Amino acid sequence: MSYCIVSDVQGLNPKREYSPTSTPNLAQVNTLIDTISDEIDLVLSSAGYTVPATGTAFVSALKRINAYGAAALAEMAMFPESSGMGETPHWKILLQIYQGWIKSLQEGKVPADLDVGAPLPVGSNYTVSGLTDFPDPVFRKSEANLPF
Repeated sequence: MSYCIVSDVQGLNPKREYSPTSTPNLAQVNTLIDTISDEIDLVLSSAGYTVPATGTAFVSALKRINAYGAAALAEMAMFPESSGMGETPHWKILLQIYQGWIKSLQEGKVPADLDVGAPLPVGSNYTVSGLTDFPDPVFRKSEANLPF
């Protein structure tokens, strides 16, 4: 499930009109939207959050993030022959805003109304008593071997 639609992307690229014959075409823009949505969900799920997100306020923010990322990719696709892949001031601003949002999500700056899912089955170099959802760690340390 994507968080935005083509009209959201077009709102950020007002001089572009996406149609079946444009570059990028309508189907390609929808694919870009899905690609960015998948990237957002990957960042969130790797932090342990249930995706797709359902919190009303947060979904509105994800809509903007999704639109900025897809708009940046759509602008890049306008100039495929360019060695700079669409390095226009507009493209750079869209990309900077999108990357800033993604970085915030990666740093755990996620609103409290986003539902936290079950712990992900990831390994670690320590064990937590009572948790059975985690696989056995690759390395184990005994308390007797700790330097303090």
